[in-house]
Amino acid sequence: MKGISHNANGDYKITLIENDSNLELSLLPSQQQSSTSSIKIATWKDERLEHLNIPKGLVEVLQINDFTVEKILEGGPSQIAEKLGIDNYVAQIIFNETTKEKQLISYNE
Repeated sequence: MKGISHNANGDYKITLIENDSNLELSLLPSQQQSSTSSIKIATWKDERLEHLNIPKGLVEVLQINDFTVEKILEGGPSQIAEKLGIDNYVAQIIFNETTKEKQLISYNE
């Protein structure tokens, strides 16, 4: 759980609660402590990306940006580079590793 306190400038207190892949974001103005506004954001991660032979940081960035194996293969390296703001060479590596992994998955089925 993470939180940011309300300050004199009228900023809101933000509390993040992670629970079973769900993220709850609560904005609590100090004047309205009794009435809580809450937004739940469900995130789904393509766990197959964790099997790619790329750094874990890249896997996390792909998952945060809602990439799946299918989206990577359909969009190609240029879409990966554009959406993530990374070099085309790095996007090509991601694409190549995803292609290899997809072939392994298909072969084992």
